[in-house]
Amino acid sequence: MFEKKFLTDRLIIREYKKTDIDGFLRVVRQPEIYATTYGIPLNYSRVRAEWWLKTIKENKKADTAHEFAMILKNSGEYIGNVGLINISRLHNRAEISYYIDREYMNQGYTTEAALVMLKYGFKNLKLHKISGVCMSVNPASRRVMEKIGMTYEGTLREELFKDNEYYDLDRLSILRNEFFTDCKPKKSSFQHQNVERV
Repeated sequence: MFEKKFLTDRLIIREYKKTDIDGFLRVVRQPEIYATTYGIPLNYSRVRAEWWLKTIKENKKADTAHEFAMILKNSGEYIGNVGLINISRLHNRAEISYYIDREYMNQGYTTEAALVMLKYGFKNLKLHKISGVCMSVNPASRRVMEKIGMTYEGTLREELFKDNEYYDLDRLSILRNEFFTDCKPKKSSFQHQNVERV
């Protein structure tokens, strides 16, 4: 068996392991993560986390989503998640998804990981379009998408109902040709390795 692994200057982006569950729970239980995302529930349980880790493998096998753990190179610490979800082979498109430990926000790690996902999606998965959606009250997430070359498509007004309140969602996207031609500065170098799983 082989696992996908991507190396950047500061990160190891790899497939999830059972041993990631404690780090995963530490991050997704942070109030900042819940407040700024639309898919992570409050008070994330261990049972749900175990189910989610199994679902990641099933989604990869079905080619409907490819999600990876963000690991710090220098310490081996789990600091977040990055991936491509809602993959449609009919339309050759996907959505980028990410979150990061509050201790590492605003330090460029998410942008570094998101660039890897764009290259993986366009080069390896042969996608035509990758979109991203964030809560409008989360400008940091929108900035990540802008930094990786995505174009603002519009705002979905009061699209999300959360904690008895409606929220707007911003949608951005990038096309394959834009990434490989128009976005030359955004082609971050990284190594893609297949390593034997032990």
